[in-house]
Amino acid sequence: MSDTTEHPGYEPELTQPPTPTPAARYSGFQRLWMMFTSPGQVFEDIGIKPTWILLMVVLVILGVGAQIVIAPHIDQEATLRNQLGDRADDITDEQMEQMLVPAEKIAKFTPIIGLVVAPLVWALMAAVFLVMLKIVGSEIDFKKALSTVLHAYWPATAVALVLTGVLVQRVGKVAQQDLANLVKANVGAFLSPETPAWLTAAAGTISIFNIWVVVLLIMGFASVGKISRGKAAVAALVPWIAMMVVKSVFALVTG
Repeated sequence: MSDTTEHPGYEPELTQPPTPTPAARYSGFQRLWMMFTSPGQVFEDIGIKPTWILLMVVLVILGVGAQIVIAPHIDQEATLRNQLGDRADDITDEQMEQMLVPAEKIAKFTPIIGLVVAPLVWALMAAVFLVMLKIVGSEIDFKKALSTVLHAYWPATAVALVLTGVLVQRVGKVAQQDLANLVKANVGAFLSPETPAWLTAAAGTISIFNIWVVVLLIMGFASVGKISRGKAAVAALVPWIAMMVVKSVFALVTG
């Protein structure tokens, strides 16, 4: 007698293979060069795997090296007289020499101080931008924010330091206040000496290098932070505008 009872089928369930996790395509050294040629690809790679240690070391060494090259060309007396303003006319040569002693001692330790301070400054800048990114709705973490900021600053910083180091060899001695205008890359460098100090300070922040940095920051924040270009622009520009205002107010008060 045949069994006519229906039995449930036991067909194996078809499962989808796991989606492979994308891997970073470029090494830290490759990213350094590609920031000059293909920054968009670098930021896409940072979104997959952020790197920052190598670039932090390179930036710190480059900054300290630039200080070592530039320091002998800084005119400490002219720097101090610019700081004192009209009060410098009432100071005798002996008093000036006494005031220059601590300034010259500090100048000798500037490269060593830079080794400690520079990494803290970069980390603080990344933290400021991270707060702005969170405000505009990005889910980016600190490591990716730090990597994006360092890579965005890298090209302009490298070019500016190298150009300054080369040009300072030709001018002999220069006051510290005039060092930023040596490359003639900012609007403030073309203003007359009679221009109000607050306006000169504000114009000094409008430079080819700073514009380069801001453009890369917007690209990086949009790509790594997964936000629109408009929100990325807000996150990048607000700290820059705040810095411009602070510099202008400080120059107005101290001028």
